Amino acid sequence: MKFIVLLFVIWVSFASAYVSAYVVEVEGQAPITGNVSHARQQALEDAMRQASLRAEAHVVSTQLMSKGVMQQDDIKLKSQGKVKDVEVLWEDAQNGIYSVAIRADVKPVQMCQSQGNNLRKAVAVTGFGLVSAKQTSLGQLQNIEQDLARVFINTLNDRGQMHALDASHIGLYENPAHAPSSQNQQRHLTTSMTLAQNLGAQYIVSGIVRGLDTLSTVADKAQSSDTWLSLVGLTDEPAERQFVIDVFVHDGFSGALIFSNSYATQGKWDLDRMANVRFASPAFWQSKYGHAVKDLLAGAIDDVSMSLRCQPFMAKIIKTEGNRLHIEALAGAGIRPGDKFSIYRSGTFYNLDLEPRIELTNTDMKATVKQVQPQFIVADLTMSAQQLSIQRDDIVIAW
Repeated sequence: MKFIVLLFVIWVSFASAYVSAYVVEVEGQAPITGNVSHARQQALEDAMRQASLRAEAHVVSTQLMSKGVMQQDDIKLKSQGKVKDVEVLWEDAQNGIYSVAIRADVKPVQMCQSQGNNLRKAVAVTGFGLVSAKQTSLGQLQNIEQDLARVFINTLNDRGQMHALDASHIGLYENPAHAPSSQNQQRHLTTSMTLAQNLGAQYIVSGIVRGLDTLSTVADKAQSSDTWLSLVGLTDEPAERQFVIDVFVHDGFSGALIFSNSYATQGKWDLDRMANVRFASPAFWQSKYGHAVKDLLAGAIDDVSMSLRCQPFMAKIIKTEGNRLHIEALAGAGIRPGDKFSIYRSGTFYNLDLEPRIELTNTDMKATVKQVQPQFIVADLTMSAQQLSIQRDDIVIAW
């Protein structure tokens, strides 16, 4: 018997993939078949499921036909929302149905199911550029350029989805105020970063600290005008202090900018103004200002992870010998014997501004992993690399 399977995938999007969490109010229900507490739990789960669907839904319809007759017609609805900070508004039990209404924060989350997204990608995190060095004097936060990068590095590594490399001693931007834009040799503006191609990682995370200043109102200044602190621009009361950063992600092979976002928050600087606090110290994180910064950075790192999660895994071919390829990838990436990679030829051309551009051409060939060494992997082709014109610096990709 011959069957025809029709598969339809529909994305129902209610929010952008990179927006912050937003508040929804929904109602969930469940039948009371025995224990009321069990029905309440089921109603809560139904409400959270409804809230999650408000973010983004993934509809998969499978139809199975035989000789023009429908044999199977299934529809599956998958949520793509992350629900947190759930607050119960009201709950009630009537006519054998338990109902509960909740208010919750919902944030869209991307779903990536391919092989490449299960592998740990190598990500180099560089030092953050600083627009105004004088704004670091309060609390002596001069270490923020390197230690902010290390917050990203440690968090990404702790989550286990990325292999974050410490490049905090490297600064990508000569003029942080204008980043990520820079002038090329023809004095044209570009967001491409040639230096990113030289760091040996698949992706490069960088950023700019744009604001650490205190926020003073006219009333604050009037009240403190008769104190000696006002002579140096300080007040006796804890001041609101801003924290504004930009975060960028560049592709490590081409130097192209693939993600950019700005983040801003503020909080009370309730520490001694003369204390040598330092950024990311225990005293810093325990302050009200530190709590606000920590929450902001958690969201920023979530966005970076999300932007990279659906990117393919890529690695360079470093040696060819017969039908055998040596590929520059670490065992910690999660590669296993039997994994397959698509082979792409790598070529370079120059645009009108004489900037190099990397062009990848699909060979329609796959390499199968045979050995996994600590610092490289060995894969086999079905014919010799020379016959396929595959050479060193070509690319393997797992989508």
